[in-house]
Amino acid sequence: MIDVLLQVKLILLYGIIILSIYTIALLMIGPLKLIGKIGAKLMVGGLCIFILNYIFSIFNLNLNIGINLITSFCTAYLGVFGVLAISLIKYLL
Repeated sequence: MIDVLLQVKLILLYGIIILSIYTIALLMIGPLKLIGKIGAKLMVGGLCIFILNYIFSIFNLNLNIGINLITSFCTAYLGVFGVLAISLIKYLL
């Protein structure tokens, strides 16, 4: 009788542990999705700057824009206007 009761307690304990791990995993998915979206946007922003630098080099323009976190974020956040703003600032300087 004691063995059966002990087995039931163990099954309940394992169930509680599995549900706890599942709950913690669900709570961590939200921030990870946000970090993933920001990372993807930063990569696309860096790629846009790379393509823009390539186009500038084809036309022999000396407007090489450095690819770093700030310019990638500006390009990713502002889109086309960010690329134009960075290009205009680089042209004016």
